[in-house]
Amino acid sequence: MLFLANLLDRAVLGKTGEPIGTLDDLIVRIADAPYPPITGLVVKDRGRRFFVTAEHLAALNGTIQLSSSTVDVQPFRRRDGEVLLGKDVLDHQIIDVGGRRLVRVNDVQLVLLEQIYRVVGVDISPQALLRRLGPKALVSRIVGRQIIDWDEAQYLASAAPVRLKVSYDRLTELHPVDLARIVDALSVRASAEIVAALDDEMAAETLEELSDERVTDLLEAMEPERAADILEEMEPSAAADALEDLEDSVAEQILAQMEPDEAADVQALLAYDEESAGRIMTNDLVRMPELTTVGEALAMIKALEEPPDPLLAVYVVSDDLRYLRGIVRLRQLITSDSATPLAALMEPDVPTVRPEDRAEDAARLLAEYNLLAIPVCDEADHFIGIVTVDDALAVLLPEIWQRRGSRIFS
Repeated sequence: MLFLANLLDRAVLGKTGEPIGTLDDLIVRIADAPYPPITGLVVKDRGRRFFVTAEHLAALNGTIQLSSSTVDVQPFRRRDGEVLLGKDVLDHQIIDVGGRRLVRVNDVQLVLLEQIYRVVGVDISPQALLRRLGPKALVSRIVGRQIIDWDEAQYLASAAPVRLKVSYDRLTELHPVDLARIVDALSVRASAEIVAALDDEMAAETLEELSDERVTDLLEAMEPERAADILEEMEPSAAADALEDLEDSVAEQILAQMEPDEAADVQALLAYDEESAGRIMTNDLVRMPELTTVGEALAMIKALEEPPDPLLAVYVVSDDLRYLRGIVRLRQLITSDSATPLAALMEPDVPTVRPEDRAEDAARLLAEYNLLAIPVCDEADHFIGIVTVDDALAVLLPEIWQRRGSRIFS
């Protein structure tokens, strides 16, 4: 096992042991393999920095020795795709995918595998930092390491000043809440880099969990068409909140790129005050006429291409579907006889709110009546949507709700 910090500034020797210079850095190509191979050395000598190919590297353990005494001392110029372990990885942040957190690299672990030196892990322990900074007497007593396998580490292309081809496929394994917590903690540039690599659905789920400020930064930096694709995948209330924080001209450009039906849903919510029940309501629900039987209702639910998530209850309405008559909770629906009409099972006296009511008032009613969702009816008593307990909690407990879950820093 080798560690980068123990190799930097060590003497580099030629084939017969003559000094060539000292090691300034090691070069890898991140996209080449799960464990990137060392492709070259940057050697410094009397103010010069020059490249030595890894093909001439005979030994890196204990002594850094080349298999040749002839080197090209032309000044080193970095090429696209090349990452310098000392300059671009050491002391930078990476994502520990398995640990669902953002960590700082305090050392880089190398191993000789089948005659090729490869990066296999990073040490994030404070001891690794002390080994680099502390006196030799202290360093000799420190033995602890905390290694993250490189295959579990997500390197950020923005850490290097050259164009890199970096895969972010591993990030799709993270829950959007965990990924959002990481994205919020990164720079805007690194955040944009990650979101750009996600598909529309994953990007939407992640943006729904981000801070308002970061969502604004990301959307303003995107092409309107890409922003529209992401907003179409978001809950309409979340999309409306995101657009309201943008400059009017930017919001209009994005809305113009959205599908007409999706844009209309979002614009309807934008008509309500930001703190109102109307702003956080959704019309993603199941409504059925009073004379519908349990069997018919279950068949219609099964036939839905995308059932509401979560499916909390069936809302029983008038024949013209405009007026709310009551609700049938899902548990009662699936345990009742198939011939029973919904009107015989429904709870008729369901509390409702107006879209102009405060969102906090809707949340309190949910708690008071032990409901998972509360219907929203307009001034004409038309049933126009529901406020779910999740959305209500996000209003009452915004700080707690945004920060639920595990820590991200080691």
